[in-house]
Amino acid sequence: MQSILAAVFLAAAAVLPAQPVLVDQTGHRFTLAALRGTPVALTFVSAHCSDACPLINAQFSAAAGSLERRHVRLRLLTITLDPERDSAADMRRLAKTFSANPRRWIVAGGSVADVHAVMHAFGVVAQRGADGYADFHSTVVYLIDAHGAFRKIMLPSTNLPEQLIGEVRSGALAVAR
Repeated sequence: MQSILAAVFLAAAAVLPAQPVLVDQTGHRFTLAALRGTPVALTFVSAHCSDACPLINAQFSAAAGSLERRHVRLRLLTITLDPERDSAADMRRLAKTFSANPRRWIVAGGSVADVHAVMHAFGVVAQRGADGYADFHSTVVYLIDAHGAFRKIMLPSTNLPEQLIGEVRSGALAVAR
């Protein structure tokens, strides 16, 4: 399954028309290309989700602490999968709730078009529930190496911090020097 998802991601990324601009929890605008130089673990959440998203946010929070304590170079990036509903204030609140230090963990949104372009590039699926929110969605972690190349898809788990550290230390994410 991972190879199928990787093929979908690579095909979509190859046809991404322009670098979508995202906005982090501090209001700073950036592109995914601007993150090159350090490997990135990326996931998509909804700030209004009460199911899987708070769990992945808690896992990313734990990972941020472990990465910091062990001096492991890996950025965490969370992007909204519901840009129609998740405002910049919602993403800031999410970042604050989980103590996301933007030097380690970026929590981002952006225009509907730009966020949807990134979602499409990664094959993210989100469907609206009766409440109008993106309640039904895929939940995975994408690993991107220091050169900006997709490397792996992981399922979130309580062991996520150790898995991420293992991926970086194995050399699979090619930390740039």
